[in-house]
Amino acid sequence: MVVQCPICDARFPASEIENHAEECIEKRFGNTSEPITFDQMSDAINVPVDGKRKHSSSEDNSTIVEVDSTRHSSCTKTSSSPSSGKKSRKEQAEAWSFLGGYRSPAQPRDRKNKWPGRDQAPHDLASSSHTENAHSSFPQQSVQKSGDNSGVPLAEKMRPATLDNYIGQASILSSNSFLKNLIMQNNFINMILWGPPGCGKTSLANIIHERCRGSDKWRYVSLSACTSGVQDVKNVVREAQGALQMRKKRTVLFMDEVHRFNKAQQDIFLPHVESGVLTLVGATTENPSFTLNSALISRCRVITLDALGPSCIRVIVKRALKRLKITIERKTKVKVENGEKVNEGGVGSEEDEEEEEQEDEETEAEETDDAPRSNVRISTEAIHWLSEMSGGDARCALSTLQILVDSHNSKLITISDAKEALQRSHVLYDRKGDEHYNFASALQKSIRGGDDNAALYWTTRMIKGGEDPRFIARRLVRTAAEDIGLGTPEALTHSVAAMQAVQMLGMPESDVILAQCAVYLARAQHNPEVYLAMRRVNEHIDNHAGPLPTVPLHLRNASTKLMKNLGYGSGYSAAPQNVRNIQYMPDALKNLNFFNP
Repeated sequence: MVVQCPICDARFPASEIENHAEECIEKRFGNTSEPITFDQMSDAINVPVDGKRKHSSSEDNSTIVEVDSTRHSSCTKTSSSPSSGKKSRKEQAEAWSFLGGYRSPAQPRDRKNKWPGRDQAPHDLASSSHTENAHSSFPQQSVQKSGDNSGVPLAEKMRPATLDNYIGQASILSSNSFLKNLIMQNNFINMILWGPPGCGKTSLANIIHERCRGSDKWRYVSLSACTSGVQDVKNVVREAQGALQMRKKRTVLFMDEVHRFNKAQQDIFLPHVESGVLTLVGATTENPSFTLNSALISRCRVITLDALGPSCIRVIVKRALKRLKITIERKTKVKVENGEKVNEGGVGSEEDEEEEEQEDEETEAEETDDAPRSNVRISTEAIHWLSEMSGGDARCALSTLQILVDSHNSKLITISDAKEALQRSHVLYDRKGDEHYNFASALQKSIRGGDDNAALYWTTRMIKGGEDPRFIARRLVRTAAEDIGLGTPEALTHSVAAMQAVQMLGMPESDVILAQCAVYLARAQHNPEVYLAMRRVNEHIDNHAGPLPTVPLHLRNASTKLMKNLGYGSGYSAAPQNVRNIQYMPDALKNLNFFNP
């Protein structure tokens, strides 16, 4: 396939056009650090601007010479084909699309960033097509360049760009951790970041993005499985192969919500991850053991991230307040009891005050911007409550803070305002994911251990999280047979009755039925003898060497004359005085007792 260069109109094979276009850019604009503007692009591509033509061209094998030499250096190129004539702005955009980062004339010009690749050398513009412009699912660049009124969420603005600014996950990012050392040395590996929402998965990928931006051997591409498909991954692979061959640059592919790809779609990563064309960094909130291809997991390192603690979220919130120029107002209530001052609410303890004073001193030392402070203020109690009630989700805390700031003008944000903005109307729970099985296991183990308090708690957590009440009832029936067993035989009857009642009533009336059944089973007398003996039988059958023993002849039913002649039923007597004196186990197992191993 032959492609025409949008700058000099020369024709080249599709495999060479990108490299040639980079050379044209260098010849035309040189290595200047000034951003490339739309007018310069118009001059280079030979299109009419403001009704006037910038270049003159002949009909055959003409030489295109720039007229306005005061603005740009001259560039000559002999064309192998007739001039393409006038090009519309739309055609110009299509011509430059393979380089990425093109700003259409309709877009407002950002004077600070007229060209998305301004921080890159001209020869690296092609490799930035996905990272800077093509994928809106990862808008770090726009976050850094946009102002407070750009509409970018506060959570996006606060994404860290370096490991020094990353908060939390000390278990995987400690000073001697392998992951931190690899990132600092720009040695990235295939990994799956697994953790709950708002714990810092995408922020960690953003740090890798910034490391790739300053590296001469890595490029970065971001996709989201929510909006991308297999064809998008193929396009990235094609670009990665070209970048590796021509510029010796390896590609890091960040795939957000990677569990959205089914296991057949995930196979697209396997050959390229194994060959080294792609270095995959996936992010998921689901258990990789259930949602990801086992072949893909074997090629990646699964890194588990935990929910952020209140102290980590408090630091993140205070950093956001510093950025927003919002004053933190201490307002601790103190009452006097027996001549001693006692803090109310547990917020104004001495340890907290010392910690907050130290944080405030660091914040004041870091502030270099002389911009006026906001009229909005926030109380320390509101910050503490927001940090503790966000469920370990930093994004939730920052989004709530943004709501509070936007809805208050010249006013103090109190703890009551924070409670109104962040109403905990839901509990983090996944009816089909990992938490579904974790909670069911916690419920049964609590009943098995006879802890009625924990059994009630986990049952309520499941109900509050929206779990199917019939699933909870079925789990209680199983627990009654498995763990209660012969200790309280009527427990099985109670649990079956509870399951039928749940099916008849439905929610929300069934909540007390499930709670009562769970507490009853926890308090009942336990005797799992039958269940344990059954497990020993299964283990014996699975591990038996050689063929399993057959049924003894005297236990077989002689339903025909031939069977009687073969000895079926011979020696068996149904008389009550004889039935307990007959051997019922095979001869090889006659001394084996599964109840008393």
